[in-house]
Amino acid sequence: MEEGMNVFSIKDLENFSGIKAHTIRIWEKRYKILEPDRTDSNIRVYNESELKKILNVAYLNRNGFKISKIAQFREDELTRQVVTMSNQVDNLDVNFQPGKILMSAIWFNESQFKEVLLPFIRRYGIEDAYLRFFHPLLDKSRILWQTGSLSRAQEQFVRNTIHQLIVIEDNSLRSQPGKSRAVVAMINTTDNLSDNNFLFYKYALRNRNFEVIFTGGILPASEVIEIHKIKPFEYLVVNSGAFDYDKKKISYFSSIAKSLIIKKVILTDYPEPVERKIPDNILIAASPSEFLKVVSTFQ
Repeated sequence: MEEGMNVFSIKDLENFSGIKAHTIRIWEKRYKILEPDRTDSNIRVYNESELKKILNVAYLNRNGFKISKIAQFREDELTRQVVTMSNQVDNLDVNFQPGKILMSAIWFNESQFKEVLLPFIRRYGIEDAYLRFFHPLLDKSRILWQTGSLSRAQEQFVRNTIHQLIVIEDNSLRSQPGKSRAVVAMINTTDNLSDNNFLFYKYALRNRNFEVIFTGGILPASEVIEIHKIKPFEYLVVNSGAFDYDKKKISYFSSIAKSLIIKKVILTDYPEPVERKIPDNILIAASPSEFLKVVSTFQ
């Protein structure tokens, strides 16, 4: 691996792709999906090309392709399949073409890119604009980065610009007359690419007159208890990433909720269907639209 390249651990790949580390290892051994380098202590390390590849593999796998079929694709075929699948999603709304919108971002012209995005907010409001346009735009920019059409810097530029627009809308919110609704704590326990979603969830809660505890940054799950000691809350929203949704993690948050008398815990942005039984005090929102549906049940 070339010196100075971005280097990722198998845990990083798990965090970003939602594919568990042991599954990645199996795919490496059985299908040669990735060929990582190893450190002197025999620890797997991956470069950015391999990160992109596992993201592409995960994308197709979530959209119905079997891993045995994906493993047969050459690199160019894998990229072409991801682009084709992404374009099919784009075509669901013929009036919204994210590829064309992103053209205004490739030269890092922030004011121009904002001028393209702001009319969506003016016409639909930030919530509908995010659900219908900005969230798909973020997904599209990620796909274009994965397939080599956008650089990492360009993809981050898109995310950061949309992040700024959400912050502006959030800062413009004013408390509505009357007593605030329940207190909701939000913690981010993972470094993944759904940070804008989490910020959007904060806005949505505040817009519904909930009092929100939002610390920003990444916290260990144990901080939930410390927050509750200082300011009790009735609901907890956790951004964990797909890799955290194992039985142990769900049981941990369910137990915390019972001991602290938290009504519900929402685990956000899990890309896969949950087949096993979930405790009654745990809710899973796989997307921004599902999150809003869940929030509508809060008292």
